[in-house]
Amino acid sequence: MSIGAFARLCRLTVKAVRHYAAEGLLEPAHVDPSSGYRYYTAEQVPAATTIALLRRLEVPIPVVREVLAAPDEAAVAAVLAGQRAQWAAELARREQVLRALDGLLANPDRVRYDVTIAAHPQQRLTGVRGTVRAADLDDDIAALCRRALVAGIGREPLMAVYPLDLAEEMDVLVGVTSALAGLPDAQVLPAGTWASTLHVGPYETLSAAYTALLEHVREQGHEAVGPVTETYLTDPSTSGPDELVTRIAVLMIGSRTP
Repeated sequence: MSIGAFARLCRLTVKAVRHYAAEGLLEPAHVDPSSGYRYYTAEQVPAATTIALLRRLEVPIPVVREVLAAPDEAAVAAVLAGQRAQWAAELARREQVLRALDGLLANPDRVRYDVTIAAHPQQRLTGVRGTVRAADLDDDIAALCRRALVAGIGREPLMAVYPLDLAEEMDVLVGVTSALAGLPDAQVLPAGTWASTLHVGPYETLSAAYTALLEHVREQGHEAVGPVTETYLTDPSTSGPDELVTRIAVLMIGSRTP
């Protein structure tokens, strides 16, 4: 049948059927070599409706491919169970962020940040480097931390080094201040005056600590110049979101000395 008739049978648009073909999910059963017209069969309807249902649920295309390629019902169930687990983890993360936001909006002054200003010598950070996207900051940093742990870093709390101003994509190093063999990536943290504070709570609410830190620097007549560091003092695999402790610090200059 023609692509139009097939789309009507599946209760889809022709555009959707063409998109599924472009993604390699639903190839036409036949393409006329002279006209380029696409033809489908009734046997392809279950696959088309399956794709449509999964995409309506925002199941990623690679997972849809796995479902279509699964040899039996047990394999399909296993793929979908994995997707359910990802959704459950994401839902739990979002609920945690919403709870933190509720608390912040209800009582914005309930958390006070003590800022320390001190001179520090130059330090050399050794670890692994990767590209981090501002839109997926938490996930990308978590992945970079896992890479660092796989590389053999585990004796000290991990530290991430960021530029002062976020960009769409940033080069970030995660490592420790001691030099470790086998880790070629390194970055020097310059000597100078650093301001720092501690944040207790989910990584998603770190922005509150940044606001307090940078506002304190400004109020004291200094200027933050970067870089910025985050030191993860607790292990997220053994600590709950509300128990996570993160030290953030920024290099600064100014008219007053600590």
